[in-house]
Amino acid sequence: MIYQTGYLRMCGIFGIITNQDIPIGQIALEGIKRLEYRGYDSCGIVAQYDSQLFIKKDAGKIDEINERLKLFDFPLESKLALAHTRWATHGPPTKVNSHPHLDCSRKIAVIHNGILENFLELKEQLELEGHKFLSDTDTEVIPHLIERYIRQGIDFTQAVIKAINKCVGAYGVVICHADHPDMIIAVRKESPLVIGIEEGKTTYCASDIPAFLPYTRMCYILEDNEMAILKAGSVKFLNITNPDEPLEKELNKIEWSIDAAEKGGYKHFMLKEIYEEPLALRQTMKIPRSKLQTFAKILWSAKNIYITAAGTSFYASLAGKHIVTKFLGKYIHAIECSEFQIELGDALQEDSVIICVSQSGETIDLIEAVRWAKEKLKKKITLLCITNVVGSSLTRYSDETIVTQAGPEIGVAATKTYCTQVLTLALIALEIARYRKVLNEQEINNYYEALKSTPDIIEDYLKNKVSNIKDIVNNLDKSSNFFYLARGISIATAKEGGLKLKEVACRFIEGYSAAHAKHGPISLVREGFPIIFIAPPDETYQRLVGNVMEFKARGGKIISVVVDSDKIITNLSDRTIRIPQPANKYYNIISPITFIPALQLLSYYAALKNNLDPDQPRNLAKTVTVH
Repeated sequence: MIYQTGYLRMCGIFGIITNQDIPIGQIALEGIKRLEYRGYDSCGIVAQYDSQLFIKKDAGKIDEINERLKLFDFPLESKLALAHTRWATHGPPTKVNSHPHLDCSRKIAVIHNGILENFLELKEQLELEGHKFLSDTDTEVIPHLIERYIRQGIDFTQAVIKAINKCVGAYGVVICHADHPDMIIAVRKESPLVIGIEEGKTTYCASDIPAFLPYTRMCYILEDNEMAILKAGSVKFLNITNPDEPLEKELNKIEWSIDAAEKGGYKHFMLKEIYEEPLALRQTMKIPRSKLQTFAKILWSAKNIYITAAGTSFYASLAGKHIVTKFLGKYIHAIECSEFQIELGDALQEDSVIICVSQSGETIDLIEAVRWAKEKLKKKITLLCITNVVGSSLTRYSDETIVTQAGPEIGVAATKTYCTQVLTLALIALEIARYRKVLNEQEINNYYEALKSTPDIIEDYLKNKVSNIKDIVNNLDKSSNFFYLARGISIATAKEGGLKLKEVACRFIEGYSAAHAKHGPISLVREGFPIIFIAPPDETYQRLVGNVMEFKARGGKIISVVVDSDKIITNLSDRTIRIPQPANKYYNIISPITFIPALQLLSYYAALKNNLDPDQPRNLAKTVTVH
């Protein structure tokens, strides 16, 4: 049985409370080490003893910090500790922004995974009440809220409930109090938390099962709006929306190995991250509208606009550029970052805007392109950054940054980061449409609802429609070469689908414009030659029908990715991959997001068919930081 403890990987949380004589600090350190794949830009540990909180934290990798601070070294008498490894979302990765965060009295410690949407409003209120903040994080409002209610005479548990009910957003929160050595409180909403237990001895909480798996295989899965009050060897549950009613939870036994547990029960990180795409998209939909509006206004006022990236991010840029151009009414030049300086040279003009798209924010060719542009025109250009990593090099060079909310991506082949990059550009496009008034509000709402539905469409597909992918892979395996063909916005999907197959399955496949493929590539087609057409029912559909017929007439084996209601191309195809989405213009522009999981899965299963590890593709690294 797979216990889904949550999808989005933002931070690693670990907590322990015990009545045993065991090395609390060392266990906490080992716990976050097993969660380092969830976040790795800073970490910290707090232990409680003698009505005091002892804290060690800093920015950097866990091993580096441990070498400096001896993270495990806490009073031997400590029976309670919390630990955290961070994936930065609010505030850069610095010592002061690392967790745990404290209240003014330094009695309450909080670690947090997620994003609080109303933290600025809460912070302003608390500052007016005299609370002093030390960090840039959203998390720090939580201990101060709890402190506020305790000052009013409310007990610790009720103060936590009142504080959490003030918070809007996603959170997995774990809290301890220096004057309450017998308890840890954990609360979840949209961010994973699991509770491990050794009956009568020790209780653990973590953002994922691997953290405590060496010590116990018995666990509870915390659901949204649920609170766990941990004591040594026992736990009590309640619902924070109705705390007076008792809550019973099922105790589960985990049969996984630690390696399997880190992958959430999936065989590979790539597969896990494909299944994480719906939640990553939901989180990205929560990007502050003010950020999107800033990008929209800058793009509307720009004389020249360029978008630059590498690899998967470049194909996400092609799809996003198509959507932005639709509403902007200006041409956007897409240039691979490695060729940016060579292609532009002296043609780069003042008052240009450069959109830089990167998963890591550290790709060397992109950083050099940005440096060159900055040095060439000094302050007379504007750099807009879309990345998944707060505090990366790219964010430091950029004038404005939007951070997508995919969470850490471990698999070398980018999957969920591609989806969130396209979604981010599409959200910017709708703000442009609103700003320019090129669409009425109803039209904008229709497009927005289509974007909002992307997680549901992908979930539906992943749950109900993937069974034929393995059959298609078995047939494709007989061919060493084939094409992905498309027109319009779907050319980006074809190129990204082809890249995935090259990356993880080591097959030669090329993504082309279906029209361009008639100028040379069609000569390669023989009887049974596989051709995958990307065919949403958009303005290119009728011409694509003609392309399908041309390649079919030459013996091509036609596999088409279509929407559920499709008939014409379905009847011309040998096999179809059907995406459960409506057939109208509002949904057609989201097809680069909703069609890609099927092609990612095809690549994944093709890798397995060829006895290749999709998490470790040949000759590839996650981020290219050298020439």
